[in-house]
Amino acid sequence: MSELSGFGLLLLDDHPLFREGLLLAIAKMAPDCDVVAVSSGEEVDAILTAHPQRFDLVLVDYKLPLGNGLSFASEMRVKHPLQSFGLISGADDSELPERARAAGLVAFLPKSLEMEALYQALLTIARGEPLFLDQLHSTQPDTAAPEFGLTPRQMDVLNMLASGKSNKEIAADMGIAAATVKNHLETIFEKMGVSNRMQAVMVARAVLSSNPP
Repeated sequence: MSELSGFGLLLLDDHPLFREGLLLAIAKMAPDCDVVAVSSGEEVDAILTAHPQRFDLVLVDYKLPLGNGLSFASEMRVKHPLQSFGLISGADDSELPERARAAGLVAFLPKSLEMEALYQALLTIARGEPLFLDQLHSTQPDTAAPEFGLTPRQMDVLNMLASGKSNKEIAADMGIAAATVKNHLETIFEKMGVSNRMQAVMVARAVLSSNPP
């Protein structure tokens, strides 16, 4: 049984490849998670009306055919006030997380997240904690600069972590024990100023994309 057992997620996205890909990914990571993916706002409204207590999160794509998802989520919050909404987007817009927060949403997630990071993000939301990407940026203003003081070995671990590999996979690739990987990660988290794996993955992605080899 996964940590997301019983968690209900309703996804609104008009891109079939993304919808199906997310369904397959979550089914693999958390087979006992209740996930439904639809392509229209009408379907979201109908499902929430019929099942007002089924979903823990309604995740809405920002770019929809008939308008932006933030406006739609705001409208649905009025109609379904007990439901939690989040925004997901592939757009490169640094203002979206704060706009989502100001609109009363509980989350903003970029579509570029690796599956492991997405899983950790959903765990955070499942615990009732709001999650916005700008939380990381506001506490890590220098994430684009390699100022963490990581050793080459730790950078190797960080690279693998950012690619979505598990501790066991990192250990196998590097020829070290899983316990050693865990020790490396604890040191990396401390140097980077993050408190968990999900935050480390997000910050690592920002660092690595800004400082390509």
